[in-house]
Amino acid sequence: MEIKNDDMNIILDRITRLRHELHKIPEASMKEHRTKQTIMDFLAANTTLEVVDRGAWFYAVKRAGAAGRQGSIAFRADMDAVCGRDGLLGHYCGHDGHSSILAGLAMALDHGKTDRDVYLIFQPGEETGEGAKICSKLIEEKNIEEIYGLHNIPGHALGNILLNNFDIANGSHADLEKFTFACASTGLEISMHGTPSHAAYPETGKNPGPALAKLLLDVQELTEQVNEREGFVLMTLIGLETGSASYGVAASEGVLRLTVRGEREAVFDSYVGRINELAKKTAKDAGVTVEIRQIERFPATENHAENVEKLRVCAGKLGLTVEELREPMRWSEDFGWYIMKTKGAFFGVGDGENYAQLHTQDYEFPDAIMENAVRMFAGLV
Repeated sequence: MEIKNDDMNIILDRITRLRHELHKIPEASMKEHRTKQTIMDFLAANTTLEVVDRGAWFYAVKRAGAAGRQGSIAFRADMDAVCGRDGLLGHYCGHDGHSSILAGLAMALDHGKTDRDVYLIFQPGEETGEGAKICSKLIEEKNIEEIYGLHNIPGHALGNILLNNFDIANGSHADLEKFTFACASTGLEISMHGTPSHAAYPETGKNPGPALAKLLLDVQELTEQVNEREGFVLMTLIGLETGSASYGVAASEGVLRLTVRGEREAVFDSYVGRINELAKKTAKDAGVTVEIRQIERFPATENHAENVEKLRVCAGKLGLTVEELREPMRWSEDFGWYIMKTKGAFFGVGDGENYAQLHTQDYEFPDAIMENAVRMFAGLV
């Protein structure tokens, strides 16, 4: 679907004002109450699309009518903000811009015709990985055949369309069905519990400190092995805490905190499973108990190759510069929950080569990229 320049000018003026309004009311994941209402009010005032409230989230739909073909297409935007330094919320990731872009697509759809139903998903809770798990139920409900989403990305030329079809393992553009745009990840909190003792008689207690230290080294070794033999994974030490400042008491409690991530969902699942088994064996050998908790689990965003190609063709028709990513983003994106259920792809739009980085206090979404983003979405309909 093409958008006339005069219509685009009106769309950009209104969604830019919407974006600035959303920027002033950042809300935490799964608490986007004012944000949600503001966007719904905007759609009611600027389109005739049907809007369906699903509680924590909502969607808008453009109906194709009786002559429309079977199977639907969907687009998704996130609404939540980031908790930054000193606990202050802010749109330091650009979700205010993502939601405004999708609202712009709604305006474009309202003026055009489609041959199938088009769903616009306004999703909460991306930063914690909760939102897409909830919203992805719409895939089965509405027979959605393909879905698309985007993210603004600093460090790349302004307005460039960022796509991926590069196979890291083989170092080439391979004939694969899926390519990872953003890595899978999860936080791991591994707690071990022993028994206390006087520091002068450590043999009478169970100190988890050495076991946790050994586990850290074993996970480092496992990570190297998986990288060499199976595919990219990464472990980052977040913290290792044990004992207290009481120098007469041996440590009896401890926790190891890691963030792990990986390129491929299947490899990552196996990697996390092996870390769990290592933790259990290490605790058993040390005579202590262990509890393992996953925090903010994100799947790999594994784009379907045919949908990446549709994005490439669309960008070409629009005369937009396509930048091929040679490796996936190491950060995670819960869009992966959708493309586990249907075909689809996630792409980036460059913020500028020297633009402030995401999740920093200096970052604010660049309004200049909204036109390319809205035109890309519309071109896929």
